[in-house]
This record gives sequence, C-alpha cells and structure tokens, in this order.
Amino acid sequence: MNKITTRTAELSYDANSRILRIKIIEGSEIELADALQNHEATKILTKNERHLVLVDGRVNLSVSREARNYAASKDHEGAIASAMIITSTANKLIGNFYINVNKPVIPTKIFSSEEKAIEWLEGFLYRTEPGGKQFTSANF
Repeated sequence: MNKITTRTAELSYDANSRILRIKIIEGSEIELADALQNHEATKILTKNERHLVLVDGRVNLSVSREARNYAASKDHEGAIASAMIITSTANKLIGNFYINVNKPVIPTKIFSSEEKAIEWLEGFLYRTEPGGKQFTSANF
C-alpha cells in the first residue's frame, strides 16, 4: 500500500479494495491549497483509477469555504463515493453542512464507525471496475 503525507493528511491507497484512505492530521486547518495538495497526492496514489474515498475525520479540524467548495466539485477524477468517519458533534455539523450546502457531486455520507463506512462504500465497488457505471449528478 502506497502512502503520501501532506501538511493536513496521511493518504494511502489499496488497489485491491480500491479504497483511498485520507486520515486528517490532528489540528489541521484545511485551506484551498491543502485541498489541492491532497488532490495531487490522490492522483499519484490512485493513478486516476476509479476509487472509493474513506475520510477519517475523528480529530479536531477546520475546513475553509474554498476547500469545501473544491472538495465538492467534480474536479476529482476517479472518485466514485466518499464516506466520512466523524465522531465529534462539531465535526458532524461541519460534515452535514458540507453535504447539505456544498452538495458534493459524488455520493457522500457520514458514519461514526469505520466498519459501517466501508460496508457502505463497498456498495459502490462495481463502479470502480472498467466499464462500471460512472456516477454523475444526473443520477444522484
């Protein structure tokens, strides 16, 4: 499993499960530049293959409006679905705000357990295969 650490996250990709894991670093204040850096790391790790995203946000963090807007955009080649593991009330508010206001173009859901998040992501696994249905906002 390949790994890249940026200023705000530790990213790793398992080509067998097709899951990109993004573990947010404690105390991160994620700005647009950080979101762009994490996206570049994602492209390197996944080689732009279709993949599922598991974000571990069980830390204290903040995310700027610009970073949220970028994360919700369709500039993320290959991402099929995103699950966020969040346990704190404050981060759940940020996560729900992101989903309801920024409206990510891929299915995105908040979970309190990693097991449930992975189970949900695995429901999209068929979309990671060549010829698998590519998700668009038209069929959301």
